[in-house]
Amino acid sequence: MISLLRAMDAEGANPVSLLLEGVARPMPHRHYPSGDVYDFVNHAQFYYHIHRDGECGHIHLFQRARGMPPGLKPVVASLDPNPPCHLVAIGFGSDGHAAELFTTNRWVTGEAWYDAAALKMLIPRFRLQASGRARLVASWLEALVAFYAAEIAQLADERDRTVEHWQRSHSTGDPLDDPGLEITSHRAIDPLRDAV
Repeated sequence: MISLLRAMDAEGANPVSLLLEGVARPMPHRHYPSGDVYDFVNHAQFYYHIHRDGECGHIHLFQRARGMPPGLKPVVASLDPNPPCHLVAIGFGSDGHAAELFTTNRWVTGEAWYDAAALKMLIPRFRLQASGRARLVASWLEALVAFYAAEIAQLADERDRTVEHWQRSHSTGDPLDDPGLEITSHRAIDPLRDAV
């Protein structure tokens, strides 16, 4: 992970600048790179975006059903024949480097909802290939997920507990579709410090 960050630094780049490919001011809610990065071998996917002007943005990482172990079923299915499962999001600081990991509620990404036990099966299997400028970012993301696998597993457990608590304290409606619940777990990180 650190060697990949150093390789980016040597090019005068960071994960965000590589994905924006010269875009000076990213547009809110637009995916970068356009069309997302999709690995047709491993069926993993990611994109970077911001929600509002001035924020540092984040990457959403997904595993699609075609890349999952046979028999793994979602708790809440999707009409998509190859539905995404959101693994984790990586938030960035103003320097373009990872500063946080977080999970989101189902409505945020429109995913098929897999429970924490399923997510914990997917995390160590996560593989991601890409080409062009996204290649280095994909390799870094794969290394980051491997390095923070235990933390991501804990976030998955916390996510499920947050949703369960929300359901108990908000008796009406489906908690997975409640816009009042967006971020379901969060952890600050500093890869350069944490890898020492």
